[in-house]
Amino acid sequence: MEIQVSCTLRYVVPKPTAFVFLIEAAKADAQVITQEVLTLPVGAIFDTYCEPVTFNRKFRTVLGPGPVEIVYSATADVNATAFDPTHVYEFDFLNLPLDVIEYLAPSRYCPSDTFTDFAHAQFGGLPRGHTRVTAICDWIFNNITYQSGSTGPATSAAEVFQAQRGVCRDFAHLGISLCRASGIPARYASVYADRLNPQDFHAVFQAYLNGPHGAEWFSFDATRMSSVDSLVRIAAGRDAADVSFAWPQGEVQSEAPVVNAFAPNRTNSERTPHAISA
Repeated sequence: MEIQVSCTLRYVVPKPTAFVFLIEAAKADAQVITQEVLTLPVGAIFDTYCEPVTFNRKFRTVLGPGPVEIVYSATADVNATAFDPTHVYEFDFLNLPLDVIEYLAPSRYCPSDTFTDFAHAQFGGLPRGHTRVTAICDWIFNNITYQSGSTGPATSAAEVFQAQRGVCRDFAHLGISLCRASGIPARYASVYADRLNPQDFHAVFQAYLNGPHGAEWFSFDATRMSSVDSLVRIAAGRDAADVSFAWPQGEVQSEAPVVNAFAPNRTNSERTPHAISA
């Protein structure tokens, strides 16, 4: 599926300031970037790094002084392969790759160790696999209210669980926490999401499961605001702290990002009933 994405970031920078950006679409086997353009202010020099496991693509530059604008656009060919969820299973701990085990541990926004008793009581008796992760998403959707502005950049999944409200990053953090508490490796993913209304950077989570082709990261959106078969992944990490789209090394004034994602050939906006590999 072809998906067109773009974002525009604007800042007022009082003095020359270093930034790290994470807005470029990941280049992965199931997500081929067929064209892309990154536009920086005239004279800006940048260096880049691609993380070899997650394929996160960072670039660093110095911007300012004055108003600055960064524009990124890309076309991604996303091969989201559907499977029967009942044939996607969890791994036993001893069969997990060592580089995946870290996604079972608590992290800054995902104190999964505080959810162990609840997760086992609520989800421990369910079939182990994609079906159980879907049940976690269903519980979050039915019990947590999506409310813009209800949380801040320091809000943890435990606080969202208590307040019963949050935004997409909070839904993702809670899904990650409940998966990890259930023994399922899970990570945070920042994405461009087709037909998200209103458009913005979006957050989903991914669970490491055993599908028909072996180990894969499967995407889940507990907000049900997007369909996981039409996401363009930007970055993945333990939680939102790992994948901030902009990290200025100084005080700057920022406008709300202008984000867009559109799949021209997509006709169905409902979430898919199938398992989708990331």
